[in-house]
Amino acid sequence: MNIFLLTETESGCYKWRGAVPAKYLARRGHTVQIFSGNPTAHDAPDVMMFFRAHFVEAVKLVGFCKKSGIRVVFDTDDALDLVPRENVNYASLQARLPVYDFMLRAADVVTTTTETLAEYLRRWNRNVVVLPNSVDPEEWEVAPRSAETRVGWTGSATHFEDLTVALDAVREAQKKHAFKFVLQGICNHPTIEEFSQVIDVQWGKAQWATPLGKAVRRFLDKLSEIRYEFHPNVPVHAHARKVCELALDIGIAPLTDHRFNYHKSCIKYYEYAMSGAVTIASHVLPYSTEVPNTAKNRRESWKEKLEYALSTDRAPILQAERDWVLANRNMEKNVELWERVLTGDSAARGSATELQSAVG
Repeated sequence: MNIFLLTETESGCYKWRGAVPAKYLARRGHTVQIFSGNPTAHDAPDVMMFFRAHFVEAVKLVGFCKKSGIRVVFDTDDALDLVPRENVNYASLQARLPVYDFMLRAADVVTTTTETLAEYLRRWNRNVVVLPNSVDPEEWEVAPRSAETRVGWTGSATHFEDLTVALDAVREAQKKHAFKFVLQGICNHPTIEEFSQVIDVQWGKAQWATPLGKAVRRFLDKLSEIRYEFHPNVPVHAHARKVCELALDIGIAPLTDHRFNYHKSCIKYYEYAMSGAVTIASHVLPYSTEVPNTAKNRRESWKEKLEYALSTDRAPILQAERDWVLANRNMEKNVELWERVLTGDSAARGSATELQSAVG
């Protein structure tokens, strides 16, 4: 089968929903093409899988696919219409929501990450299938641990509000326990201080008064009272290696109790388990459905869970969490789910020239 993945190639979404399944689909004998920006560089496929709503020519391409008998699959790992105003992507996303709405309605099948999100998306399209985010076990190798206990978080700049949920508890726990708090991601600047200085110059007073600005300010204020080690963003292909190199003993996954977050998946849990860290997560969806150790979004609850994890034997906890991920969120096994969804009766596939003309 000839599979065409229409996605950008620099994000975590691409890695989890594009690159990892593509690798294992190719191993099963399928031809997998990832859009390079030049339609004539590709053979027209049996199935075209669109990701999220980044491609403005999607409407034209769907028309081409329908005319040519190419199966249309639309994949989204977020409820994009629910993105909150404090999310760094909120403003840029608004212009793309019509594409998102169109793709949900027009696709032959919609694929997504969890049953919670699938049920939400069925208001647009009855044919929604869950393909859970799954690790590539070949990318993850547990690094040696030092004598120093390391508690940390890794993620993008979309989580300022989420991080504030746990930072008070981290500060309080550091008063009783000797551990290093590690942050990885957030920005490309070498330090949080430089990041703060740059956005202060770029934003001005008006931006600091927005929901996003207020979330960033709360994050910076709380972090200033914590002893921490910072690592900036890395390219998406280096992310798994970087998370392993952090050598975290405990990974935290705080998440605000917001309906946008309910429709996420437990990627941080999978990454922490594969890198050798036990997880403490907020007791909200999606973590409440999969993560064994969760905290209510209150300082005392987070502090209690942190102190327990810092003082207990973590080895059996880690083993159980890692075993679960490898049994249930492993692309070596779950590639078959992707294969079943993508396989369909294909009619005439069209030519590369027709594909080019379809996008103008």
